[in-house]
Amino acid sequence: MTDYRSIIFGVDLVEASQAEYDFLLEVQSLDYLRNDIVLQHVIRRYITLWLPLAAAHNDKCYSLRPPIDIAWVWHCHMLSPHKYAKDCHHLFGKLIDHCVVNSVSAYDMTRKLWSQFYHTEQFELSEEIKNGKCPHISSSSLCNISHDLLAAIRRQQDFVYNIHLPHYRDKKFLNSALERYKKYLFLKKKNPSEFLVPCYDIDLVWHTHKLHPVDYGKVTKSLLGRMRFLDDTNSDRNPGSKLNVASDKTRLLWQQEYLEPFNNFGAMYRGDSPKGRLYRLSQLDIENLLGRKALVVVKEISVSSPDRVDDKNINVKLKVYKTNLTNRPKRIQKLTGKMTNMIWNNANIGLWFDSSDSTLVFELATRSSLFVPVSVIIGGFQEKLGLYLRNRSLLDGDSFQFERDMQIKSTLSTAKCLVKGSIGQPVLSDIVLLLEPGAYEEANMPTNVEQLWGPVPLPKSDAENICQVASHRLLNSNNEVLFTCRIIHSVQVMSSVVHVFHRDKMAAVAHVIGADQLPMDSQVYGNLSLNPGAGERAVLVKTEEGDSMILIGKWTGFVRGIPGSRRRRGIRGNPGHLQVKIFRVDHKGPMQETTINLSEDQPVEFEGLTLDFNKSTIRCRKWNADQILQYVAFSFSVALLHVLCVPRPSNWGPGKSLKPKVSTRGNRKIKRFPDEDMAFMTAAGLLYLTPSNHYIYHIHGPNVCAGCSAGGLVSESNGCVVGFDQNQCVINSDGGDFGGGSGIAGGDGGGDGGGGCGGCGGCGGGCGGGGGGGGGCGGGGGCGGGGGGGCGGGGGCGGGGGCGGGGGCGGGGGCGGGG
Repeated sequence: MTDYRSIIFGVDLVEASQAEYDFLLEVQSLDYLRNDIVLQHVIRRYITLWLPLAAAHNDKCYSLRPPIDIAWVWHCHMLSPHKYAKDCHHLFGKLIDHCVVNSVSAYDMTRKLWSQFYHTEQFELSEEIKNGKCPHISSSSLCNISHDLLAAIRRQQDFVYNIHLPHYRDKKFLNSALERYKKYLFLKKKNPSEFLVPCYDIDLVWHTHKLHPVDYGKVTKSLLGRMRFLDDTNSDRNPGSKLNVASDKTRLLWQQEYLEPFNNFGAMYRGDSPKGRLYRLSQLDIENLLGRKALVVVKEISVSSPDRVDDKNINVKLKVYKTNLTNRPKRIQKLTGKMTNMIWNNANIGLWFDSSDSTLVFELATRSSLFVPVSVIIGGFQEKLGLYLRNRSLLDGDSFQFERDMQIKSTLSTAKCLVKGSIGQPVLSDIVLLLEPGAYEEANMPTNVEQLWGPVPLPKSDAENICQVASHRLLNSNNEVLFTCRIIHSVQVMSSVVHVFHRDKMAAVAHVIGADQLPMDSQVYGNLSLNPGAGERAVLVKTEEGDSMILIGKWTGFVRGIPGSRRRRGIRGNPGHLQVKIFRVDHKGPMQETTINLSEDQPVEFEGLTLDFNKSTIRCRKWNADQILQYVAFSFSVALLHVLCVPRPSNWGPGKSLKPKVSTRGNRKIKRFPDEDMAFMTAAGLLYLTPSNHYIYHIHGPNVCAGCSAGGLVSESNGCVVGFDQNQCVINSDGGDFGGGSGIAGGDGGGDGGGGCGGCGGCGGGCGGGGGGGGGCGGGGGCGGGGGGGCGGGGGCGGGGGCGGGGGCGGGGGCGGGG
């Protein structure tokens, strides 16, 4: 055999890989299959019940489909084909075959067969067993198997997580993976003594092939001389480890053999599963986070003072209003009276008080004089009524009263206000949070200290890693801290991370991901993909349950203004805005895609969330309260994507304002998205050193873009010919920059959208495009009209080939695990 193309399989491995993907996601959703006590019980069922049944009916491979608990153990056993074959021959004298794709009726037929063989053991696990109440297991019933099945099952958890994303089911992606699997086998044939480590696209097809033991043995024996197996017990990926060294060797041999990069977009190591590594909110936690709402009636109000009032005709007004989280007042009632008799026995002021309300305010005022009827505040106080709604003694509603000192400003030296009323039975209400930003500081955060980073895939190193770090607080209307959110930016490892803490426990994480985890659109049939060349950036949100959602942001709508002239009409500029595509990847249902466009005056609405950047508030509807961790991480992720994608002045540096130096041009106001006035944006690091598109372009050049999250960039140097494409994205917000449409926009420079001097006409060809492209338009004057020439012609933006799919992913990806 001289070519990998001549390798023939007896199984449709693309269709089988899709079925395998579906099976693995179903397993991942079952918590009881991560319980060692339950797994020991299932292993007994597999060895003592299932294998004898399967051996007796193995001619009906396509008709056998065990319950999922047994199927999972069988699956993990077959992934060590050498030991599986040894165990089968030892117990039954033959190899028991298996098929991933079964007939439609297989499950029902297997259930009937089971009931004929076993009258005292249920086919499916009972709820009692799933909850861990399992009968005692004799160790002798497990000793006939040479493979440590429990350890094998544990190892597979992280593999399942790494192929969790939906493109691993995409037929186009899998066809490519099948070809790469053939190349992998052929490379092994030529290098039989080498420990070759696959990427995860290859690994999925390889796993699927192993689940057809007869065909797998036939192919590998004919190709390699005997059934080969890889040591999948080695998971250490630190520099210098066996797995790390083997990954480097595999890349080198692949490049030499096939003259192409081994790494593949969307097929690299994604890190360990977050399951068990983050805090999961309990039902009590969620109930305590929820707000309360109740009908409040203020029945009596009296203001008293020991001071003598000589003028009995002084009129007073008592204003009663409530404030919300952002201290915006809403007047409820105005009462009038005399200074000598400030008693309102039948006030009967009714109001609804809920989770967005902060205080109930009582404000005493009088006129400044008879001739100038201006109301002057002479005293007042505010009461945090929300605390009463959470008072356990008022769970069923009751009467209340309080007396407070009024903060007197004039007329009276002291005064007390007595308030009596009633509160109806409080009911659960929305979670409403207000952002209280913290300050950024520099901190050394080595990537090998997991407690600092949480479940974020990074190259492990104890080297100094200076990061920009800030902690922010989210408060409820009672000024209680419900969540603390930490933002980390590291340009050294090219990553940005959001940590969400409930009390002192890390409960959610969001971090930047790139083309190491997501494929290019050319690799899939309309599936979730990333286009780094267009300036797209992606953030993955994780909770203890696993991956929750992926957000892909891109700056869109930017138009560079062009001044008019006698011969042509000007073009009004537009600062553009962030567009975010949201993909639900938790597999609780079909993958859902939602698109939002950030507006400077409208809040973001997503599912049960209202995110108001102008008011710095998060509102989670009460029926979506179990999603609050995801929504908090989502809120900071949207702000983070804005920080990474927003165009900036070409000479911008950390600490500088992004606002134009001039606010008007002619009689027109220069518009810019008002992000510096939004606390979420500044809290996400808007004015600090971050691995933004602007940073990457100006520090690393136009032929590099943000492709990988874990310490890598996509560039020609690492085999991924993808640079920023000037026809698809904008980096600089001032005049004459990279990304300005055609040459005509250059020489005139500036316009309403940008400010700054003129400049070149923009590169001709797209970055990384066909081979250069025509020069820019040169352009007329620079700043102030008539002056010297523009940037003239010259070559395009460089770069060989296009953004296409085949290349590798470079940087800190890392290959797959064992086979």
